Amino acid sequence: MEQLLTESDAKIQSLKSKILDVVGESGQVIIEVIPELERILGQQPLNQVFMNILANAIDALEESNSGRSFTEIEAHPNRITVKTFRKDNQAKILIADNGKGMSAEVIQKIFDHLFTTKGVGKGTGLGLAIARQIVEETHSGKLSCNSVLGEGTEFLIEIPI
Repeated sequence: MEQLLTESDAKIQSLKSKILDVVGESGQVIIEVIPELERILGQQPLNQVFMNILANAIDALEESNSGRSFTEIEAHPNRITVKTFRKDNQAKILIADNGKGMSAEVIQKIFDHLFTTKGVGKGTGLGLAIARQIVEETHSGKLSCNSVLGEGTEFLIEIPI
């Protein structure tokens, strides 16, 4: 298990342990947080955004494991990456996974209220819609998504600082 952690903050450790439960021993969790952005990660409304995106990443990894052998999973381990950086007057948080990815048609709908790709009883279709609302309305920021079917997904949260 490769573990790169650039900050030992308790919140980051807690987040990492939740992710590790899913990616497993052969997976990778990469969390890089620059110190000046730690306070942003701890803000409650944003915490809900992070947890929602991470829950979706975890689901994508679990789905991508379906039908794969242990050897295949070891050769191409599950990976979730959380990175923060600052560019100009923007805090940027990138959350990426190497799960199953999404089609262009799905990406166009993921921020719509009540849209879900999950089975009955699993998804509400509210998570990403609320996440975008929190980022845009509470923090005057932007939430975007890039995904390649069969390769993975990344979400970029941009917040003015």
